[in-house]
Amino acid sequence: METTGLLAARAAAYLALLLVAGVPLHALAAGQVLAFRARLVLALLAIVAAFASAWWALESVAAMAGITLAELDQATAEVVLAQTPLGKVMEWRLTALAAVFLACFVPLRVLRLPILALAGSVALGSVAWTGHAGASEMALHRVSDVAHVLAAATWIGALAVFVTSALSREGADNAALARFARTGSVVVAVLILTGLLNTLAIAGWPMMFEARWFSILAVKLALFAVMLALAAGNRWRIVPALERGESGATARLRRSLVLEFAAGLGVVGAVALLGVLDPLA
Repeated sequence: METTGLLAARAAAYLALLLVAGVPLHALAAGQVLAFRARLVLALLAIVAAFASAWWALESVAAMAGITLAELDQATAEVVLAQTPLGKVMEWRLTALAAVFLACFVPLRVLRLPILALAGSVALGSVAWTGHAGASEMALHRVSDVAHVLAAATWIGALAVFVTSALSREGADNAALARFARTGSVVVAVLILTGLLNTLAIAGWPMMFEARWFSILAVKLALFAVMLALAAGNRWRIVPALERGESGATARLRRSLVLEFAAGLGVVGAVALLGVLDPLA
């Protein structure tokens, strides 16, 4: 049963989980330390991810029962969650999000960032046991899906950091943008490889390209291409222009990063819709 509530819940949970995992993964890859303000935002995102995930779970239960969320009662929710993998997934996810929240404040020093990255990755990786990947009997599909969402999280998390920096008084960190180029290349390669594997695992071969599922996938791929083009422009044109001190380069970078992040939000929306559509319908 496809509902607006379920799609909204999936999109909200995906975005929050991507940021919860992506921000510490980016910081870990870049060798950076999360300041207290950044950790405070991350803790708030963990809370949002927990509530969005609970909303997603309840909307999913209502969809399974063929009713609306308003019609769902506690007994039905408890029975379905107990008898389906969704309940166990939620336990793991909420436990991991609680670990993220605590790690933001407990004095862990050098262990803080690895724990944040690990706990955030576990919370995000749990999506591989829901949707199409969760229904698959192929272990490789779930491994590929986990790698896919973690790579996407690293990119989205980096973009969130860069956009926040670009819109601040200090402006974007040009050195950090340049350093991300190597990590970004690995991220793109993982996204392309795992995306292909996931598509084959979900739709099979030969693929029925006239299905609605593929129309949404085409939108997702188009937005992904836009993100790639903007990222390439940032790396090879705008950042060098900034280093040369060209006028207007800062504004161009700010617009490009915002557009790239907006395209990323579009990808998240497409993913939320793909997860509830039949690829053969």
